[in-house]
Amino acid sequence: MRKLVWLLIVLAALWGAWWAAATTQMQSTLTRLLDTRRAAGWEVTLKEIDKAGFPLSLQNRLSGFAVADPARGLAFEAPQLDLSAPVWWPGDLSARAPVAAADLPAGALPLTLKMRDLRADLELHPGTSLQLEAMELRSTHLEVDGPDGLLLKAEEPRMRIAQSGSAPRDYDIALLPGGITPGPLLRKVLGDGAGQPGGQPILSARMAVTFARPLDRHSAMAGTLPQIDALTVENVDAAWGEVALGAEGALTFDPAGIPDGVLSLRVTNWTKLLDAGERAGFLPPSMRGQVDTMLRLLEARGGTPGGLDLDLIFTDGQMMLAGIPLGPAPRLVQP
Repeated sequence: MRKLVWLLIVLAALWGAWWAAATTQMQSTLTRLLDTRRAAGWEVTLKEIDKAGFPLSLQNRLSGFAVADPARGLAFEAPQLDLSAPVWWPGDLSARAPVAAADLPAGALPLTLKMRDLRADLELHPGTSLQLEAMELRSTHLEVDGPDGLLLKAEEPRMRIAQSGSAPRDYDIALLPGGITPGPLLRKVLGDGAGQPGGQPILSARMAVTFARPLDRHSAMAGTLPQIDALTVENVDAAWGEVALGAEGALTFDPAGIPDGVLSLRVTNWTKLLDAGERAGFLPPSMRGQVDTMLRLLEARGGTPGGLDLDLIFTDGQMMLAGIPLGPAPRLVQP
């Protein structure tokens, strides 16, 4: 009996030593990653890191955490961020924040995301490179703000990224934003679709991406995604009231990020979409009649009353919509 007691004491001591070493290593890896970002010109703020989770999990609590890349307009801030992983495999990592905010550049429309109960779950392959096997981001509440205020709210938004079993460079991405409430600006532009049949806004997207190399710790240390070689859009669907948009297709990208391929676009009730474009100022009133005539010809060609079926073609660095030249194709610039 005495030997059993001593054995339990020794095992408990070894377990405690392993937990302390693993938690310290987790903290050291995080500190090294943040130092790398500082050296790259990022602004990093961190008040303190506390260890917790004994005996079954490794946990670091970050207080007053904020990072920003001024050169690209990227930023993330969380007053409290908990990083945890099971003690037997630190590669299954979870990050939780009661509240968080992020700034994202979106061309001429920079966005600010405000999140409640943010959670990110990562699954990493065992090995020195720690390839990303899967990641799921979710929040109980999301607000998206533009320069002129609130754009939309989403309840229980969720995004999942999963490595394909057939090739380590291929990832399946699903975006499911949950219940959406448009903000005042979108209601002004799109009209009060909530009062029409099917008025609850709908948005979903599923696609497959092929990167130049797998997502791993090297990508995290560099702070950039690998080049995208190919993109397959399985479906992108958006609807509000009587207006609906859809897209599917496949593109490849050369080393300069120039696309080649076809995206098939579907529009339901395109006249209402023109009304929205005119209200938003994207379509000058002087051009409304010309654009209306052209789209009616395309509608007649497709044979769907009130609908448009259009191919957006990218080839030789140029793009065309339904055979109409639109000019140089935009380059895909990695964030």
